[in-house]
Amino acid sequence: MKLYKKYILSSITILLVLIQLDAKAQDSLDYTKIGKNIDRYMNYFSGENPGAVISVIKDGDFIFNKAYGLANKQSGEKMDVNKLFNIGELSKSFTSIAIIQLVEKHKLNLDENLSDIIDGFPEYGGKVKVRYLLNHTSGLANYNVDSISSIDDAINFLRSKNDVEFEPGSNLVFSNSDYAVLIKIIEKRSRMSYKDFLNKYIFKKLLMKNTYLSEDISNINNVASGHFKENDKYFPQEDRNIIYGDQGVYLNSEDYAKFDKALYTNKLLNCENLSKIFSVEPLDDKSKLSYYGYAWVIMKKNNVRYFWHGGSGNGYSNLVLHLPDTHTTILILTNRNDGYNFLKMSIFIAKEFDKNLNL
Repeated sequence: MKLYKKYILSSITILLVLIQLDAKAQDSLDYTKIGKNIDRYMNYFSGENPGAVISVIKDGDFIFNKAYGLANKQSGEKMDVNKLFNIGELSKSFTSIAIIQLVEKHKLNLDENLSDIIDGFPEYGGKVKVRYLLNHTSGLANYNVDSISSIDDAINFLRSKNDVEFEPGSNLVFSNSDYAVLIKIIEKRSRMSYKDFLNKYIFKKLLMKNTYLSEDISNINNVASGHFKENDKYFPQEDRNIIYGDQGVYLNSEDYAKFDKALYTNKLLNCENLSKIFSVEPLDDKSKLSYYGYAWVIMKKNNVRYFWHGGSGNGYSNLVLHLPDTHTTILILTNRNDGYNFLKMSIFIAKEFDKNLNL
């Protein structure tokens, strides 16, 4: 018993030392110099250009949060950190959390198939498990976004198909259909709309008061306008998502920080299920490798784990980089459609705060 107590005391001491070392490292940072370095890097998003909000989040709290450029080029309105952005495919992370919440509530099993869940789904749905939708290994045909205007349209598109495009679970191929079908599953098993489910079990739970779905955004004034580039000029343009699942969430950096903080607690999911979100399941075809968890790209380099995802469309381009070993997240939100290597940018920013980051 004495040895056990000594072990506990030693573990607590080591933990306190590590916390103190981390705090000292943060205190020793030259934030003025770091800010200037990031400012130079963000020149492309500054001045009279459509802009960005750059956030560095440590244990769910900001250590850097700054706005650049314009929220609307036509009006000349400046960007600020409270602006809401369409986060594009970053919306997937909320859908995956909702699905696993249903699993925790015993209303869903990841090994259930589509034919058992969705009435009238073709026979091939018997091969498609829920987990295959989450990690894009379903083999479902990819619908054309220009010809689909609702979740029911997406389901009917899949009903018109005779089979999957490859054996489910054997390959990683991104399909718009996967997360659209997940919305149908959430609504059937929860008996709630997707919007109501997210509001009740995620947004309100985390006090995310500045997070909306695109159907409600026209009533909100504090939105950074999306911009499209034509002939080297940017034009603001209203372009809303009409299908949810992998798109459709608007939020600001403050609310994303609240969500990020929940990824270290059991507020949304228990620890075991949170770890599933950030895990890669092996493919049945052993000659192929997957790098995709449940709505996150899962990677490791030089023994450093890093999880990330991009989100673009409707005149916005974004990325989140999550460094789980140091509880650090880099969030890049921009209101422009032109491409940029945001992963490279996020790693540059992360290294400003951690010179030992070996990425």
